[in-house]
Amino acid sequence: MVYLPPAIPGDRLTTYLVTELTNDELKVIKSAFELGACSKFSPLLELKIVRAPEDYWGKSHQYIRTKENEAGREEAFTVIDDEAKERGAIWYIDQFADEEQVEDGEAESTDAVFKILIQTEALALAQVNYAIANSSIGEDLDNCAVDSPLTNDFHQPDLHDCGGFDWVEQQKFQDAWVTAEPGEYEESTDDERRNNFMPRPDKVARLKEDVAQSVGLVSSWSIPSEARSIEYEDGTKKEFPPGSVVLQQRYDPEFPWPEYQWPEGSL
Repeated sequence: MVYLPPAIPGDRLTTYLVTELTNDELKVIKSAFELGACSKFSPLLELKIVRAPEDYWGKSHQYIRTKENEAGREEAFTVIDDEAKERGAIWYIDQFADEEQVEDGEAESTDAVFKILIQTEALALAQVNYAIANSSIGEDLDNCAVDSPLTNDFHQPDLHDCGGFDWVEQQKFQDAWVTAEPGEYEESTDDERRNNFMPRPDKVARLKEDVAQSVGLVSSWSIPSEARSIEYEDGTKKEFPPGSVVLQQRYDPEFPWPEYQWPEGSL
């Protein structure tokens, strides 16, 4: 049977809630985040939403960043405050500016916190871009009409929305790598199909339509590679018969995926 490995969630961020939310407001936030993060089938990012310590309420992001550092939690985190709630967004709080960033005119001083208000649906993709250095908070703030050097009291006129994606449509472009056994896939040496890849392969392959549909994927032509055994965490191995291949396919967001389970302890 075709092997679709369990999706491995991306990073997990703590989201501090420093504003009151009704149950309906919380549901709206979680639903928007799940949409952009493709949470049901390939989570790009996870959030653990918690009520912030009382000491954080009514305080600046600079203060919260300082307290987090003092507690040894130096990773980025997110905040939902009154402004974020009203604008349908979440604050992404990174680090204090360093001396080099001050010298380069990116920040006013090392007391300035690099942060950005991100459309809730766009948060997961934005975080992935930061993690792989595909973009930076400074660059994105510039696109959101925030002036440099960065200060702690800046106003962000525009939300960061990763270029205004259609978040429903983008779910159709999430890749999955599956292992298919002989009889579960089809091959082609058609020039027109092979010309879609560079360098042009000798052949292309895809899951058969019914096989793809049965596991929540969309069949599409890709370059096959030889399947290898898979070793599980307990040391056992999954072997595949000769002729098995690994294929890059895409998730089908319309498949009846199970409901996403938020991290333990999250609101």
